[in-house]
Amino acid sequence: MDCIACIQAKQSVAPFGPLMQQNTSPGELTHIDLCGKYDITLINGSLYYLLMVADATRYTSIAFLKTKNQAAKKLKNYITHLKVRQRVPHALRLDKGSEFVNADLRD
Repeated sequence: MDCIACIQAKQSVAPFGPLMQQNTSPGELTHIDLCGKYDITLINGSLYYLLMVADATRYTSIAFLKTKNQAAKKLKNYITHLKVRQRVPHALRLDKGSEFVNADLRD
């Protein structure tokens, strides 16, 4: 009789299927999420971070925040960053958190 570790070592996992083809151009769709509040401080005393991932290129940007209300400004900076590089932002995929659904970003 084999031990549990031997049985698990002999198991195999089927390979992942082919990658899905991206139908977006760079900058067109961005996935965004705000993570935190952490018990320990991050870089420069930050308690949150804003994660932005471009759908077409998987380029990832991280912005460290001390408070949640800084998310709107960082998001505006990211959109400006895209426009300066001739990327046309069509959609932002968010989790509808209160930090994104506010009067500051509606304008």
